[in-house]
Amino acid sequence: MNLWPQVEFKKLVEEVCQSRCGRHNLTILGGQCAESDLLKFLEQWDLAGMPFRVWEYVSEVVFEKDTLPQNIALLERGRIFGEGGDLMLRRNDTTFDWRFVGPAGIKPPAGGYGTQDYWEYHPKETFHQHNETALLWGEWNGKRWTEDRVAAAKLNYPATGRRIQLHYQVFSRAGRVRFVWYTGLSEWREADHNERND
Repeated sequence: MNLWPQVEFKKLVEEVCQSRCGRHNLTILGGQCAESDLLKFLEQWDLAGMPFRVWEYVSEVVFEKDTLPQNIALLERGRIFGEGGDLMLRRNDTTFDWRFVGPAGIKPPAGGYGTQDYWEYHPKETFHQHNETALLWGEWNGKRWTEDRVAAAKLNYPATGRRIQLHYQVFSRAGRVRFVWYTGLSEWREADHNERND
């Protein structure tokens, strides 16, 4: 009796080749935005395609849907994501460094913002792409989300259900993760977990 599963090398090679992506499959942009221009900068993106928001302020973390930051002076980080892309913000004194990963063909906002296109510097680079999910902290108690390990976070996930999972795409090269694109949220069901493990 053979206890080791058979490895189908041809199938593995096909999967690896099909998972490759490059400049024609993915937009990767980055730059800087002045604190005073942040709202103008954000409103130029297709926010409908990126409905989920994580705003990290000096004193709290807020997880919301379809919002803009309430107090930019206290904002440290932000993440806006969905099927339309993943825009990350990180405070750097009086500016915000930003990075966007999303579908091919996305144009950066007008107005400069120190925009750099990753593909201009790495035109021939390719990545291996695969999809992942992660179970988020907290649990729905019938009235609100609770989590005793993150007291400053308001875990108002814009989804319903007992447990929530985050979906994301990983882009790696030579075995190292280069970029991650958060694509959405859904309710976690034990049936989903069992199907993946069968």
